[in-house]
Amino acid sequence: MHRTVAAALLLLCFPAAAQGRGPSTAQERKRAVEITRRLEKEPLARSGGQARAWLLKFIVEAPDFNVKSCKGPLDVLSADEEDPYAALLYVQSVFGMAAFMFEHPKQAGGWAAVQTAGIESTLRAYESLRRADSEARWKELDRLVTARNGGKLRKLVEKEMAGCEKEEQGEGPEPRDAI
Repeated sequence: MHRTVAAALLLLCFPAAAQGRGPSTAQERKRAVEITRRLEKEPLARSGGQARAWLLKFIVEAPDFNVKSCKGPLDVLSADEEDPYAALLYVQSVFGMAAFMFEHPKQAGGWAAVQTAGIESTLRAYESLRRADSEARWKELDRLVTARNGGKLRKLVEKEMAGCEKEEQGEGPEPRDAI
């Protein structure tokens, strides 16, 4: 798992490795959505590491879409270097954003909708993870689950990640800097 995340970070930091491929295909996008949904349901599956590696490589290398991660409520996961599940859950948000963009191409430019979809994907994986390991717990994710269950997640995203809109307009860091 840690090797998958390390490889992903290398790809994000050195995008030259991603040059040379054409736009994503319908089959690749379909596969990406299927893998994302499977990882939400079974984040600890044996095939998860391989699936994450393919998905992250695809997201980084495909030139026809851009997944942008912003500072926000999932930062607690990226900062947690002790818990092996933290990186797994954090990267799930990237997968969820990409899946949303593929499933809702007309909404793909709306930063709040895309970021919310990424967080929702992480929360589904978190809930699945908690069923497998009741010790896995983050107060911040519990707060987001409560907001989602109360129909307030989108508003929370708009408020707590307001700087993301500026980043979308080119005023903030590049996606590979944020992940």
